[in-house]
Amino acid sequence: MAGYNLHIERENQISVEEWLAVCEQDKSLSVQNTAIAVNPQAGAKIKVSTPNSCVWTSRILKKKYSFTYSNGSITFGTDKAQLKKAKKIAQILNAKVVGDEGEEY
Repeated sequence: MAGYNLHIERENQISVEEWLAVCEQDKSLSVQNTAIAVNPQAGAKIKVSTPNSCVWTSRILKKKYSFTYSNGSITFGTDKAQLKKAKKIAQILNAKVVGDEGEEY
């Protein structure tokens, strides 16, 4: 993930099992261990390994957003809709949403 990111974190790390349990219980989330992107110039498909990541599909916006698990926290982008979903996930995990510089959301 490039640019500025947000994270779901807590003092005691989130286990991968906890994270995947949240993904399995929420029907709007789905586990995605591989991301596929298309090179806009060449049109070639590029596969990237994304172990223990989940994709959230917004029913209202009809858009997909990635949540990537790594080292006890979950990283995601700064889209307002995704932030709103992240806050709900953080509440389930008894965690908080923070930015790259440690500021709380």
